[in-house]
Amino acid sequence: MTRADAKAGSGAKTRRAQKRKSKFNPDSSGGGGGDDSATKTSDSKARKSKTFDGKSEGRKLSGGSKSFTKGDSKGRDRGEKRPSSGESVEAKSKKAKSSNDGKPLSRKEQKAKADEIKALRKPNFALVQELAQIWERMRGKKVSKTDRSTLCDEIFKKSKGKVPELANNHKGSRVVQAVLKYGTPEQCESVMAEVTPEISLLSKSLYGNFLVRKLIDSTDKKDVPKLLANLKGQIPRLARHPVGSQIVEALYHVASGKDKKSMTFEFYGPEFVHFGVAEVGSLREALLTKPVAQRQSTLRHVNTSMIPVLEKGLVSSSVIHRVLSEYLSVGGPSTKAEAAGSIAAAGLLRMMHTKEGSHAVNMMLAHSGAKQRKGVVKALKGQIWRVAQDDFAHLVIAHLFDCVDDTQLLTKGVVSELKQEGIEEVASHKNARRVLLHILNPRSTRYFPPHLLECLPDPEQIRADAEETLAVMKKGGDAEKAAKKAVGKDDSDDDDIGIIDDELGEDEMDEDEDNEDEDDGDLEEAPADGPEFGIAKKPASTRRAEIFHQGLGDALIAACNANAAAMLRNNLASDVLFEVAAGGCDGVFHEAMGDEKMTALYKAISSAVALSMSSKEIDDETGEALESLHTNFFSTRTLRRMALEIKHPAFVPQFWNTALKGSLKTWIDGHGSKVIAAIVRADTDSKTRKAIHAAVGKLVDGGDADAWAEGFFHVKDATDAKKSKVKDAKRKSSSKPSKK
Repeated sequence: MTRADAKAGSGAKTRRAQKRKSKFNPDSSGGGGGDDSATKTSDSKARKSKTFDGKSEGRKLSGGSKSFTKGDSKGRDRGEKRPSSGESVEAKSKKAKSSNDGKPLSRKEQKAKADEIKALRKPNFALVQELAQIWERMRGKKVSKTDRSTLCDEIFKKSKGKVPELANNHKGSRVVQAVLKYGTPEQCESVMAEVTPEISLLSKSLYGNFLVRKLIDSTDKKDVPKLLANLKGQIPRLARHPVGSQIVEALYHVASGKDKKSMTFEFYGPEFVHFGVAEVGSLREALLTKPVAQRQSTLRHVNTSMIPVLEKGLVSSSVIHRVLSEYLSVGGPSTKAEAAGSIAAAGLLRMMHTKEGSHAVNMMLAHSGAKQRKGVVKALKGQIWRVAQDDFAHLVIAHLFDCVDDTQLLTKGVVSELKQEGIEEVASHKNARRVLLHILNPRSTRYFPPHLLECLPDPEQIRADAEETLAVMKKGGDAEKAAKKAVGKDDSDDDDIGIIDDELGEDEMDEDEDNEDEDDGDLEEAPADGPEFGIAKKPASTRRAEIFHQGLGDALIAACNANAAAMLRNNLASDVLFEVAAGGCDGVFHEAMGDEKMTALYKAISSAVALSMSSKEIDDETGEALESLHTNFFSTRTLRRMALEIKHPAFVPQFWNTALKGSLKTWIDGHGSKVIAAIVRADTDSKTRKAIHAAVGKLVDGGDADAWAEGFFHVKDATDAKKSKVKDAKRKSSSKPSKK
């Protein structure tokens, strides 16, 4: 059945049938056409006669479907109800718009009547209106300082004693802030004295929080503890409030180290709020101060305080980053997995700009599922370069290469944006280059300082902990024992802090498995014997090799070939050039690219060094002559490191024949002598070694190249020998029993 037949009435269907019959059989229709026309005319008149308020409303049928054409529907467009039989719309509208004497009210009269109603409902409405008028005059551009001071005094006198009430009003809050801006110190102190006791309520006010921020900004650092005293025990509650969380962040930034610790302690439990522990610096230390039986309740209190904050996405505050980082550090794998499932991917982006936040994000990514990691990569779309430049957020991008098995997702979502920005540009940035260095040489202490390396979880340790936890839970052990086993703790150990996990029973595990998203078939899957704890299926070397094969390796080779000289002169980019030339950690990059491409890279490096010695290079930006590579500090240091550490058999012969052999005297007499000493001690074929020793022996004193080169390394060798002696002495002393 067509839509017209289904929707139309029986009369319309009959008229259409008669119309078709009269069209194709005009002779047989007889007077049917006239009757139909008359019927249509009468029906149309009947429909048009149905009017409201003397105005018609037409209705037209077109193409077998119903469509309506309103002649005048202003009344119903405004949401007016149909008039009753006893009173018309015109009568009701006149009655609503008329006063007692029958005349309509003007706009001013309507506003005055509305203000009169508001004054009855709001006690301070009249005062706010009066203060707002004075404030409007005070904020004028042509007002003199004297007049502004007079107006400010008038506002202060009228608002004294009612500041907290006025601060909850939109206009009243701005008026009080004007007093803080233009008032005398005595007036400001008086306002502060009224606001401080009510800071807890005003912090959650939509308008009062601006006054609290003004109070925080104008308070001396030594007086911040007085403000915090009025919020004692309220920090966790404010942290999960949309407006109050901003006040917590403002207070945390101006607070001292001791005050920051006290704000953090409020998430641990009420006993830490009221009593505190001076020697405690973290949640782990706080748990060690309590009996084993009470540690579980403390962790549950932290969990209860943090889960609402994560679910609401209020994770921008630094104190939340700190508490969450400490909580995840002592929690087991399922604790981290639950935290990862409680926060959206977009919320993680607001946490990674601090050290504690980046550590917490990395811990959650390491124990989250493939679907959650995919959401994080998608949330980073278009922001990879900006995030990679941050002091701590770049660690999150680096960690994605440790935990995401879908290398195609990483290539499209992360690597493509880095390539679009330019590999040479990324390699020259102090933070962004660590993303490339982490792929080439993961977790290298040469490029990642200890405070940054703490934020990068060890994938092998995470895998071991998760597998042990799953094994214990599979055998029927409870979550607490599983968590203790995962972190290698024993109940008899004094340092056991009673780490707990969420109580996940077997039924809950089965439900988690049944609820997995079937659309992400190409991503990593949860283990069949339990919930997801971030166990990746691919080894790290396999994952890195796939990323290099999918375009990153060719981009690195191309960037190094085209910018070899510039990268050698740059103290930051030279590290990336070295790792590429060295073939990456465990030779993964070398195996992915092949000998042909690596040999071409060595040739490009050697040619760039030779060219800098034979001709002067000009900087495109400054127009000044560039320093030759054989005298530049950073380039000679990188070349020396290449000669000593690159094990590829083609590098030393290529570098010797192209860059060193023809100008050996220049290298030995200048700053590049350390490069020649490294070449003498380099591991290469016997033919090249003999040629190097013979050529260098002719130019050095004594004619012995090995003895000459040893002078550049004897300090390091002596230091290493001294360190080994100290270690031996300590080992012997520790093996001997003490006299006591």
